[in-house]
Amino acid sequence: MMKPAALPSLRRYGREQEGKEASLRFSGRFGPILLLQLLLGAAMLAILFWRVDIVGAFQRMPHVNYWWVLPGLLVFTLSKAIHAYRWRFFLRHRTELPTKYLFGVFLVSNLANALLPLRAGDILRIELPNRRFSVPRAEMASSVLLVESLLDGVTFVILLSAGLLFLDVPPALRPTLVALTLFVVTIFVASVGAARFGHGWRLEHSRLVRWLPERSRLFVARRFTEVLAGMASLRTVQAALIAVAISIAGWLAELSVYALLGQAFGLDLSLADTIVVMVAANLAGAIPITPWNVGPYEVVVTEALVLLGADRDVASGYAIGSHLLLLLWIGITGVAAMWALDLRMRDLLHRRRPVDLQITILGPEGEATDSEELSRRAR
Repeated sequence: MMKPAALPSLRRYGREQEGKEASLRFSGRFGPILLLQLLLGAAMLAILFWRVDIVGAFQRMPHVNYWWVLPGLLVFTLSKAIHAYRWRFFLRHRTELPTKYLFGVFLVSNLANALLPLRAGDILRIELPNRRFSVPRAEMASSVLLVESLLDGVTFVILLSAGLLFLDVPPALRPTLVALTLFVVTIFVASVGAARFGHGWRLEHSRLVRWLPERSRLFVARRFTEVLAGMASLRTVQAALIAVAISIAGWLAELSVYALLGQAFGLDLSLADTIVVMVAANLAGAIPITPWNVGPYEVVVTEALVLLGADRDVASGYAIGSHLLLLLWIGITGVAAMWALDLRMRDLLHRRRPVDLQITILGPEGEATDSEELSRRAR
């Protein structure tokens, strides 16, 4: 007969074993990717020391006007609140999802993206609502990875096109802008068509998956349906236009952040210059190469500012200083959001909570019982 006092030890052992198994699975699955990221990160850091005037940047730090910094950081949080509201608009058919909860998860995901490799924060935005509200992961992935990225691309194209038509965007960027516009518009039209007409498709009967076993066909069809559910915001022209309008509002707020930080670091950026810097900074973080995105952000922002006519030491000071300030603020707001959502670090690192060991034990009268029932009796 097993004593109730032994149950906590058994549970701890079960958690430890599951944690070890999860670590081994993570290492086996993502080990090569992490190694590639390490090599690319080393190369990017070498480029950082080559192209960014680090010494000159830190010499300029005492001259930063911090009265511009706090408004910039507050507007940065406002922009994230608008993006969280857009995410809620994508999932408006899920009435059980509160906007405040999604805003908190959004801030936590920003923190995770800054600290963890492989854009782990985006995975959290899929995993946490699934754990708490049982929203299908495929539906969340569709809204987070597909629809958001698509609308961000559309917004960038709109802003850059406005800069090309009405503002003084450097001619060197025009061919890139035209190619980006054609690519994004093509993907956007295809996605709107899929969201609008795809709900009537019977994918399990399609020739595309007919060669799969029946069970696999049904699995693919079910996931496809969930993906389309995450694209509900693009199903009508009105909904798509509202989603684009919210995206533009969010990115205009973030545009203000880079303009305010420019004032703090002695850069009087024009609207066109600010658009270029913001797009460059966000594209630099789109592909995770180094922890905290150190290197890509500084190199890309510095080169963009130099292309726009800034001195390299001033551009380097803006790139390094703005990145440090934004990382610090992301850390503060992310930790505050974790506290508000009652999340711990282990909740972010494990896909699901460990399950306690259930052990059949003979009770005091010889009847079969389990560990939970025995624990309640002992209390």
